[in-house]
Amino acid sequence: MASNIWKNSQSPIVHERKAFTPRCARMSVKAAFGLVAALGLISACGTDRNKFRSVDDAGGAQPIVAADAAPRYVKTFQAGQLETIQATIESGFALIRQNFSLVQAPKTVELSQQLERAKFEDTFQQGHGGFPKTETFSIAEAGIFDLLIVIDDSSSMGPYQSRLSKTLPSILRYISATNWRIAVVTSSSSCLRETGDGRRFITRAEYDADPAKASKDFKKLILVGDGGDPIERGIKMLTDAMLGAGCVGDNSPWLRADSQRSILLATDENNCGSGPNEGCAGSPWEKADYFFDRVGYNVPVNALLLLQEPPSANPWDPADPNHDCENSGGYGEPPNPSEYLRLIQKTGGIYSDVCRSNYNAVLEQISLNVRKKTNIQFELAYPAVPTSLELAIDGRSIKNYTITDKTLTILEPVDENAQSLTVGYRHSPVNLVKSFKPSHLADATSFEVLINGEMLPKYGYEFHPESGELVLNNFPPEFAQIKLRYRDNQQLRKEFSYRKNIVPINLEVWVDDKQTSEFIHDPLQKRITFTKAPADGQMIAIQYELPGDRTLKYAIYGADASSVERLKVVDRDTGVELKASISNGQIELENSEIAQGRKVQAVYNMAYAFKDKVFSLAIAAQPFPGSLKIVAEGDRNVCTDNVKVFENQLQFRCKDEDFERIGIEYQVAADYTNSFDVSVDYSGPRSYEVQVNGQKIDAYHIIENRLIILKKDLPPGAEVKVLIQPT
Repeated sequence: MASNIWKNSQSPIVHERKAFTPRCARMSVKAAFGLVAALGLISACGTDRNKFRSVDDAGGAQPIVAADAAPRYVKTFQAGQLETIQATIESGFALIRQNFSLVQAPKTVELSQQLERAKFEDTFQQGHGGFPKTETFSIAEAGIFDLLIVIDDSSSMGPYQSRLSKTLPSILRYISATNWRIAVVTSSSSCLRETGDGRRFITRAEYDADPAKASKDFKKLILVGDGGDPIERGIKMLTDAMLGAGCVGDNSPWLRADSQRSILLATDENNCGSGPNEGCAGSPWEKADYFFDRVGYNVPVNALLLLQEPPSANPWDPADPNHDCENSGGYGEPPNPSEYLRLIQKTGGIYSDVCRSNYNAVLEQISLNVRKKTNIQFELAYPAVPTSLELAIDGRSIKNYTITDKTLTILEPVDENAQSLTVGYRHSPVNLVKSFKPSHLADATSFEVLINGEMLPKYGYEFHPESGELVLNNFPPEFAQIKLRYRDNQQLRKEFSYRKNIVPINLEVWVDDKQTSEFIHDPLQKRITFTKAPADGQMIAIQYELPGDRTLKYAIYGADASSVERLKVVDRDTGVELKASISNGQIELENSEIAQGRKVQAVYNMAYAFKDKVFSLAIAAQPFPGSLKIVAEGDRNVCTDNVKVFENQLQFRCKDEDFERIGIEYQVAADYTNSFDVSVDYSGPRSYEVQVNGQKIDAYHIIENRLIILKKDLPPGAEVKVLIQPT
């Protein structure tokens, strides 16, 4: 019969031990991630030896104090659970079948966190083609005019300076509508004279705002005094002043780009003096060519010169135009101031005698001459982008013009009755760029680029480490806001270690709750190295199996190991046979067969000991009172005679033999107690009230501060509550 038992569908003896779920087990990866997120650490999961300690905070009973009673104490316990053992004897085949589940401890999890590098954000503003601007000008006030006045400051010039200082209205007679500017130098220095408040010229805007103050400023500029160099270097000073040269110190530029320019010279001497011991022979500025070579012929030079040689003055005759010229000595020999005259004639200027008692007429003539030569010019508020200009005079588009800095010159004829010029343009442009340099050293892989708040895809830009610049594929729009977000360039960790000796084949690595295989494992160094470093702040879980995590040996119940002739272990769900053997009285499985909760059945073919109808089989432990059940073909009474329970063995007889299967079931107190510590911090007399599952009982004993309830009166899983009242 033994040779056929593996093919028979019936099972002689089935012995099943229901797995007891431990109260503490190692965490899953997901649970571990959640715990780290909440607490920042992982606590080891240990076994609480005092499983039935009361539920108060510190292990002692909590007193309850009522207003009209002495304190009382409450303690609550759990009786714990039983473990059920099942076995089946199929007497017809001498087989014992044992059902049980395999045990594998949860994998150990070690957590690490990738470092969190500093975050930076830089904001840039895209350039633009310029701010839009529209200006309107009156054609009647067309013209930008810069006038330089050169005053002889030698000893004889006092009366002439006084006379000239009162002539600003005459100078402005025909140029008052232009955008004029007047600066003054002397025959001794090309440095611009200053007004009382430190300005180096006066302007039309200042005159329009306060004519009296502008006239006062003009007078101060003209009254240069008569203590200057006796050798008057007029040609040099007017030339250098037009070039902004020859002045020691601050001589800020004053001439405007493309302005109409003119010079007025007032002197009673020749260039470089008139005396026989004076002159500048051989100097570059001896001749008018010094001016022509540097300034040219397009700036008219006008002058008030001493034309009589010597002047014949009658100081007592007010009608004599030369009555104030008695201090001017004239020229030592002819010609009269020839280089000044050549300078005036070559540039198209006007001159008159400085000995006139009134300069108004000649200055008005000079003003008219300037006005006739003044271009149709306008000074814009800002330097214009040339390509952006749009001009119209009284609605008619103007195409022929030039622009230099802020000076706009109309080159085509303008009708005398024209009213206004409208100019539209852009100014102050900023170059458009698509390269941006981060303010900190950056990890090239960490960049995020936002254009006006919208994220740019990764393929839209590239970081160039050699220049330290991030370059976009395309130019952002004008005025766009560009934000660069990035991390510090500190190296991210690739290597992470674990502490214990593990089973390498079952190693798992998770990054932020996602399993990965992109790593190299070094079991000798207990280290993993990622192919690519995890991102900032990511959690790394190294999950592994420890040697011994898989339970390989299982107790044999319902059979004597020494009597087993053959063992077979199969998967109850698939029927696949597992590799198993008996070693030292236990079932031993191979490591590869173990999986937590795998349901298996062990079938023993054995020489069964049956003497005088007495069944004898091994038991796991003493059955819990009242838990032993022996059922023969569904009958619970046929095998209840002479049941004997020994330390490791169960014996019983059956009243009948007409059955093939006997089922044995009992419970063992694997996690059960009926004894509880009821000590409190009160040493006086006391009374007790005991409740089981909320029902008061009297069947209990108090022995040396321990509560004992008989097992028959305390069902598994019951809640025990003890009320202790001092008396």
